[in-house]
Amino acid sequence: MIPHSRPVFGTAFADAVQQVVKSGQLATGKVCAALEAEVAGLIGVRYAVTVDSGTSALMLALYALKAKRKVRRVGIPAYACRAVLHAVRAVDAEPVCMDCNDDLRLDAEKARDMAESLDAVILVHPFGMIESMVKESWCCPVIEDIAQSAGGRMDGQTGEDGRMVGNFGDVSIASFYATKPWGGACGGMVMSSDADMCERVRHMRCADTAGITLPYAGNHQLSDIHAALARVRLSQSNQEREYRMRQAVAYDEWFMGIKSYPVKREVSCNHYRYIVRVDDASGVIEALHSHGVGAARPVEEPLSRLVGQRCQGAEAAWQQCVSLPLLTDMSEDELDCMRKAIAACM
Repeated sequence: MIPHSRPVFGTAFADAVQQVVKSGQLATGKVCAALEAEVAGLIGVRYAVTVDSGTSALMLALYALKAKRKVRRVGIPAYACRAVLHAVRAVDAEPVCMDCNDDLRLDAEKARDMAESLDAVILVHPFGMIESMVKESWCCPVIEDIAQSAGGRMDGQTGEDGRMVGNFGDVSIASFYATKPWGGACGGMVMSSDADMCERVRHMRCADTAGITLPYAGNHQLSDIHAALARVRLSQSNQEREYRMRQAVAYDEWFMGIKSYPVKREVSCNHYRYIVRVDDASGVIEALHSHGVGAARPVEEPLSRLVGQRCQGAEAAWQQCVSLPLLTDMSEDELDCMRKAIAACM
């Protein structure tokens, strides 16, 4: 079976971990600080704080925001990973689902209509693609989630120009989970040019030293071992992106003349996922599995369905969307298997 995700870890990762172990400093230390500086400089923000997961990054960013202003209703994409919903509920806020279009980005007109009723909004760049609404002026603070889109750029004609995602929100979050574009093993990050926001997150991530006036504190620190893994992955991310992009272009050619059609993506995105729309996602996924391809739904279930809100676009996406493997080490045999499976099942 060709897996849906398969991170690659070579000798560089083992060497990086060994150096940390030999240093005697395994918990949060100089390697985490180096990762913070590297990502902040790359994205173009002033501050960054490492934490133990992308979900924690979202939750802590919301808590930091809640310390400065009222945060009761938070707009979230209806078609996104469940971690977004868990983070909003963790801060005792009400999730308000924003529906998606056929291209899986937000339905801009509907999102604008509900903006006045929101205290904050989480804008997710979905599945490696670019959410253009992060460029708009919102009447509430914006948390930009680049967990799946890290390395992508806005308005760039190639991967080397345009403004990098993570540079648009009042605060941004990233994930270093193993299967993410910048993933090492686990971890996350909060990024902002607002010093107060990042300082609050830095205090909240360590329960033993946190002040009792903070709205929340827990043990959410990242270890230097995990930071070392993420730094190596970050150093290889451009090459991995180029490889995935070449695969995606090949898939485009294979889909020419087929009734199924790929979801539109930007040249400057990071090509994290390759998503197609079909008549029956369940049937196609089952057929692809029988041909040795680990296809999957982009999300397990729409968030709108989980909270009892009706979003037609998200429901249609769940019924129709299939995510195909885009691997950074796909062999010629695996590519041939993919080509034959697409022709047979779609």
